[in-house]
Order: sequence, then structure tokens, then C-alpha cells
Amino acid sequence: MSGLQLKIDASDFSRLTKRLERLLHQADHMRPVMQQAAEYMVNSTKNRILRTKRGSDGEKWAAISALTAELKGSTAILLEHGDLAGSVQVGDVSDHGFMIFTDAEQASWLQNGVRRVKGKYRPKKPSPQIPPRPFMGFSQSNIKRISKMIRDYLDE
Repeated sequence: MSGLQLKIDASDFSRLTKRLERLLHQADHMRPVMQQAAEYMVNSTKNRILRTKRGSDGEKWAAISALTAELKGSTAILLEHGDLAGSVQVGDVSDHGFMIFTDAEQASWLQNGVRRVKGKYRPKKPSPQIPPRPFMGFSQSNIKRISKMIRDYLDE
């Protein structure tokens, strides 16, 4: 006889039932792996700010303008005091997910850019005056790593 046969006896059924019960229990108690994933994302986000200077989509951040470089005395992007990287932290963590955040004053305009700037120095062209330099978000690599964390947790 060709094809596929599947035989399950009482001991197989018992093992399967125990495994399903354990998986269901773990799926209802995901907080430990969500905490691990949140800490991983904090480190990944800090790495973007301090080292790679790329968004979660892999795009390199725009260089600072010549005027900004002159005023700042440096061409370094996003790094004067390290306040932004130091402010990225784990927020809420639950069985269903997690949140990371930053309370740095400049976070919003760095993430999203700024269309208009008030003050003494303003460029004459109508493009965004501060281009976005997104540092928050999930890269494909982040998603794969967190997925593996969850699979490993459920396989324990």
C-alpha cells in the first residue's frame, strides 16, 4: 500500500496532550520572552543611534547640513551628548507585547523630521529643514530575531 499512514496509540495521544497543554500555558505566559525582546530592541535601537546611523529599513540617515556642521563644529549625526541613546528604555511589557520609548526632547523631530524651523538660521529652499533620521522601528533582522526568541521560548 502506498501513501501515508499515521497511527496514534494511547501513549502518543498522552504525550501530544501534555505538549499541547504546555504550549497553551506558555502562550498565556509570554511576559518573560516579551521582556527579553524589549531589552533586545532597546539595544538594537541604541546601536542604530550610536553606530549604524540607519533607519530600521536600512536606509542611511541624511548627512547634516553645512550650516549645522558649522554651528555644531562637527559633522557627527545625532551625537553631542548621547542623551537620545541613553534615553531609550523599556516601557510596558505584558504577555501580549512590549513597548520601548524615549523621553528625549529631540526624539520626535529626529524620528519624523521638521518642515519648518524657527530661529535665526533658516535655509532658503522649501525642502524639509531637518530631514527624518528614524531610529525607532523594527528591521527585518529584528523581526527574525524576536520570532526566534518566541519559538525558542515555546519549545522549552
